Amino acid sequence: MSASADTMHSELAHVVQEVPGVAFLAPGLRSRLRSLRATSPLARPGDDTPGITVSAVRGEPRTTVEIRLICRSGRRTLDTTRAVREAVSRHLATGYPGREFRIIVTVTGVT
Repeated sequence: MSASADTMHSELAHVVQEVPGVAFLAPGLRSRLRSLRATSPLARPGDDTPGITVSAVRGEPRTTVEIRLICRSGRRTLDTTRAVREAVSRHLATGYPGREFRIIVTVTGVT
């Protein structure tokens, strides 16, 4: 994982957490197993950002950004999901012009 990918993860985490209705980013399986693989030679520095996965398939023009989050109760989950997608899309369009992104937002719970 490159430094720019680490930066993108951090930027996206900040953008998502600023959206009203977002409680927090959901820890993924990698985060949950981090303690088990901390000494693994396969551990990568960019795996530390919970809830955000950025992946690109060689030969495909789009980069996929997957966001997993927990929403706050009292707000419509659909509205929060749309707001996250729009905020991330705006950020990527201005911060990474000329690149194509596919954005997937998954709500894994409500608190």
